[in-house]
Amino acid sequence: MENSNQNQNHLWIIGIDVSKESLDVWLISNTDGQLYNGKFNNNLSGFRNFKAWCKIHACDCDYQSLCCLEHTGLYTRQLVHYLLSRQVSVWLESSLHTKRSMGLVRGKSDSIDAQRIARFAHAHHTEAKPLNLSALTLDKLKDLNANRNRLMKSIQSLRVSTNELKLVDPESGKTIERVNREAIRGLEKSLHAVEEKIAEFIQADENLNKQFELVTTVKGVGKVMAVLLLIYTQGFTKIVDGRKLACYSGVAPFEYRSGTNITGRTGVSKFANSELKRVLHMAAISSVQHNPELKLYYKRKVAEGKSKMAVINAVRKNCFTELRLL
Repeated sequence: MENSNQNQNHLWIIGIDVSKESLDVWLISNTDGQLYNGKFNNNLSGFRNFKAWCKIHACDCDYQSLCCLEHTGLYTRQLVHYLLSRQVSVWLESSLHTKRSMGLVRGKSDSIDAQRIARFAHAHHTEAKPLNLSALTLDKLKDLNANRNRLMKSIQSLRVSTNELKLVDPESGKTIERVNREAIRGLEKSLHAVEEKIAEFIQADENLNKQFELVTTVKGVGKVMAVLLLIYTQGFTKIVDGRKLACYSGVAPFEYRSGTNITGRTGVSKFANSELKRVLHMAAISSVQHNPELKLYYKRKVAEGKSKMAVINAVRKNCFTELRLL
């Protein structure tokens, strides 16, 4: 899949460290390297003050500005929506990436962190992957998916505990089963409503709907996994390469070797998205059971002496090979 975002020559680079109540901001001119710093409240009033402050320094805080932030969950959401509505290029980067790119550093404060983010963005602005307007829909999908997971865990918890009780005390287990029946039906009804709302939001966004339909043409990729891929790749703008996506999902094998004395087993890295890896694993298990081609491949590789998990991982990785061809 191709990334539709094209890097621009931004006149201003903005680094923001976001906390629950405040924004620490560093502004860098991309023409002469001038730096300015400020602090604002993390609310609509603070955003307006931030924009007015930028205007004082000749920055219009528009499409000519690149704003870099680290992921801080819900605390960044209002700010991201505000910036996107004003055509600012918003670059969300992982804190691990920005911190490791800085090398050895000492000292820490919100203002220092904002300055480091700004300097990171200034040095790497040609590699920026700005969000697009679909990010607003993706935030809604992320919330709905999280709610879907909570509902599924609640249903599973009630059923498992009831079944375990029925094994040791059948009479009491049946009583609990009757008591929980309406609750489970209500949770299942809510789950169905969440899934319908997810489909509704995807269909309403032309770009996301097209990507969703393409992704679900890959064998083994169902609706749940397709939604997760859209969420975690920001609609295939944050991660556009199949190999990088395999690495992000924890299915790409790496060698562990140094010199002649240190030789470890080739394996996957623990630096991975656990939710995406879990769903991908379940998809691979289903594929080797119901997909004739993959079922034959699995049996052949196991017969050759490959470990079952190694073959399952190869099936998981095959999904991203096909995605790369779309």
